[in-house]
Amino acid sequence: MFPLPGYDSDGRKVIFGRLGAWDPSKHKPEDLFKAAGMLFDVMFLEDEQMTVTGIVQANDMTGLTLKHVAALPLPLIKRVSTTWQEGYPFRPKGVHYINTPQAFDALFNLFKPLMREKMKKRIHMHGSNIDGMCKFFPREMLPSEYGGSAGTVKEIADQWLRKMDEHRAWFLEDEKHTADESRRPGKPKTTADLFGTEGSFRKLDFD
Repeated sequence: MFPLPGYDSDGRKVIFGRLGAWDPSKHKPEDLFKAAGMLFDVMFLEDEQMTVTGIVQANDMTGLTLKHVAALPLPLIKRVSTTWQEGYPFRPKGVHYINTPQAFDALFNLFKPLMREKMKKRIHMHGSNIDGMCKFFPREMLPSEYGGSAGTVKEIADQWLRKMDEHRAWFLEDEKHTADESRRPGKPKTTADLFGTEGSFRKLDFD
């Protein structure tokens, strides 16, 4: 996942993602979402406009399988959804999906109950029609693999990896800061207060 260069016609950043490119046998889902959070931190540090005009997500789900879905624990999904909707100062204005395989339905059904009603109305499914998605933002913003002129996926991703590395000192300092719940007026907040009862999640195995 990384931001595309420039803005759409409404001045919003477009965040491009390819969850199917994630290899759950090599990288834990917790690390995946932590990297996404670090990326957003850099964007907030460098681009104040994003908190005003909002963001748009463009997701190519090519390669997503049931093994990806099974690797995502439900409690983690709940924590991530709550954190992104309640804890980050961005305003999601639309989420677009292309190339959604059968496994996508299983993934979407995990996230959908955790979405605000307003967010559910901003979901757009385009099948394999990239032209449909590009009605919402300029095709030129896309990587060259998708007919755009923003550079290759690797070039854009490497650029943002360098940006994140430039903020290494900031991230190390930020890791030192935590909430001291003993100082909160009234009752201290617990994980259950923030995310509810997590319950259990039976990990599935697929051939």
